[in-house]
Amino acid sequence: MTASRTRRPLVRRLLAGCAIATVFALAAPGVAAAASADGPAVATGTAGALPAQPPGTDPPPGNDPPPATDPPPGNDPPPATDPPTGNDPPGTNPPGSTPAPNPTQPRPGFPGFTRPPASPDPAQIAREQAEAAKHAEQVARELAEQAKHAEQAAREQAEAIQRAQELAAAQAEQAAAVQEARASWDSRGRPAKLAIVRADRVEVITEGRLVRNVPRTPGAVTFGALDRYLPDDWITVDGDTAFVDAMVVLSTGTNLQIDEDTKTIQLAGGPEPGDAASIFTGGGRLTLTGVTITSADRETKAPLPDTAAGRPFVEVSAGGRLNATDSGFSDLGSPAVGAGEGNAGLRFNTGSTGSLVRTTVQRNTIGLVLSASTDVRLEEVTVSESTGDGLVLSGDRGTTMDRVRAEGNGGNGVLVTGENSDRPITGFSTSGNGVYGLAVVGQTGARVTGIVTEGDKAGGLRLSRVTDVVVTDFTATEQPIGVFTHVNSSGVLIEGLSTTGGRRGLVVEKSTHGLELRASTIADARVAGVAIGGKEVRLTDVQVADSRAGVRVERGAGDVQLTKLTVEGGRDGIVASAGTTGVVVTDLVANNVGYDAVRSASPGAQIVGGTINGGATGIDVAAAATIVGTTIAGSNEGIHSRSPELVHADKVQVDATDVGVNALPGSPFRLSNSSVHALEALRGVIEQQGVNDFSLPPLNILGAIGVPLILLALVLEQVHAFRQRRFGGTRRRHLPPIPVGGG
Repeated sequence: MTASRTRRPLVRRLLAGCAIATVFALAAPGVAAAASADGPAVATGTAGALPAQPPGTDPPPGNDPPPATDPPPGNDPPPATDPPTGNDPPGTNPPGSTPAPNPTQPRPGFPGFTRPPASPDPAQIAREQAEAAKHAEQVARELAEQAKHAEQAAREQAEAIQRAQELAAAQAEQAAAVQEARASWDSRGRPAKLAIVRADRVEVITEGRLVRNVPRTPGAVTFGALDRYLPDDWITVDGDTAFVDAMVVLSTGTNLQIDEDTKTIQLAGGPEPGDAASIFTGGGRLTLTGVTITSADRETKAPLPDTAAGRPFVEVSAGGRLNATDSGFSDLGSPAVGAGEGNAGLRFNTGSTGSLVRTTVQRNTIGLVLSASTDVRLEEVTVSESTGDGLVLSGDRGTTMDRVRAEGNGGNGVLVTGENSDRPITGFSTSGNGVYGLAVVGQTGARVTGIVTEGDKAGGLRLSRVTDVVVTDFTATEQPIGVFTHVNSSGVLIEGLSTTGGRRGLVVEKSTHGLELRASTIADARVAGVAIGGKEVRLTDVQVADSRAGVRVERGAGDVQLTKLTVEGGRDGIVASAGTTGVVVTDLVANNVGYDAVRSASPGAQIVGGTINGGATGIDVAAAATIVGTTIAGSNEGIHSRSPELVHADKVQVDATDVGVNALPGSPFRLSNSSVHALEALRGVIEQQGVNDFSLPPLNILGAIGVPLILLALVLEQVHAFRQRRFGGTRRRHLPPIPVGGG
């Protein structure tokens, strides 16, 4: 087209030139005629007149006059003059006379003479004009024909250029397709067979070579249609089961739909990574309804073991979508090989999305991974029996979970890691997992709520390297540890924690700084309800029941405040070890603790307010301590001190059954403004200040002591009576008779 446009102005210029030439040709005879209409030119001379020659003739040869010669100087004859007539004006010839020659006009045959033009012939002019017009028309036809040929040539050249460009574009597209196919093959583990479903074609790739391009009708493609596009042995259908022996990749804009007509899809695999016939959504969409996708050995068709490097998997790529309803993903995913990472059975990658509804994920390496995905919906999903973690949330956004269960996985039931996300961690339960039910690692600002865990082997919840994390309404049943915080976690708030059974309800490891536990209940912990090793730990409105120890403050802990703690039953209430600092117990309520309601070896511990009922010992201190405003009732021993440093009890009220205050030798003790009632109110060296009240224990306590003794006596009496009946008791002995007549 460009060449044609370039030649058209040239043709127009040629036609315009021909037209101008024709106009000049037609106008030339008219100009000559106009010149002749002015009359013949008159030749004049200085030596007399010559007879006029006919137009267009030359003077006869040999008659030319001799050339004029100038007279010698001084001999010039006088000029000839005509006699005047008296009527002619000067300078005119009389009528009928021969005009006088003009001495300045060249004569014929002399230099400078110009022959007057011949008179024009109108017929000749017409013939010449017609001839010129005919010639101009011929020239115009020839130019038009040339222009036509030039335009045709330009058009053919433009078409050739366009064909060449189209061929080059097709070749470039083919080269790009080959290169893209190769890149896709490289990036996906170099499978032996690879099918790429595009919007208008299906590419068949073998060992990295694009061997076939199969055109297809745009739109959704079914599994049966995909089978027709591929070589015969790549997909084998047997009833409602399809065996797939090629990796399948969807490109942008494609949609692969698989429904109940194909209930089971077996993806081939083997010992090498290139054996895996995995599915990648690419930028396309995969829709499953009532379908189970699993792995299969090429020979036996049995599911592949989790150790097979070529076990296939399903991956939702960037921009892709997977929607699965009433479906399953089982025995998928490959282990890590060398320095590389393994592949999860089902994975949503960056920018992918979709939904899993009433779907099971079972026996995969890692069950399900959401890695920087967007708006994935999980509803009634069960992830179970994975080799590693069950569900992994890593930097995902907008994820919603409802009735999700993680059960019996080899690692954590649910692992939250990677980039921080504003997605709430909620809507699932865990049980029987090999590590923790839920592990939150390296997160800032995470929100954990409404999680129920049971029977996981390591514990319910692990918080590692977290900051400003809030946990609410977390339930742990029969967990070794209900909640475990460690590795420099800080700013943790736990509210509404409920643990039952297990070894420990809450463990605050020594690297944790800043944790608060509020409004929580812990029951039946076999070691401790709460074990504190970190710093800046606050417990408020916490209830611990029937645990071996309510709260243990371990060596290295510091700045621990226990406020409104309630301990019911169990062996010990609060145990503060040596090597701790800043322990403050406020408004403690301890009821019927078996041994010590408070046992402290923490220097400078403070016990403020609170009530202790029952138990062997109310407060047992082995380091300096301050006890203020505490009430102890019904304990065998009220306060027991073995501290080498001063213990000060102020405004305490002790009603014990045995000893009120017992200060062992070498243990200084100061008692001020207090009331101590017991069979032995004070034992040891005790400094007294202020107004103190010492007496026997109240009658109700004496009565409490006497009633068991009376009951014991009655029981012993009954046992004695039973023994008497069992072994014959005491029989009455009769004296022998006295013989009659004896003396």
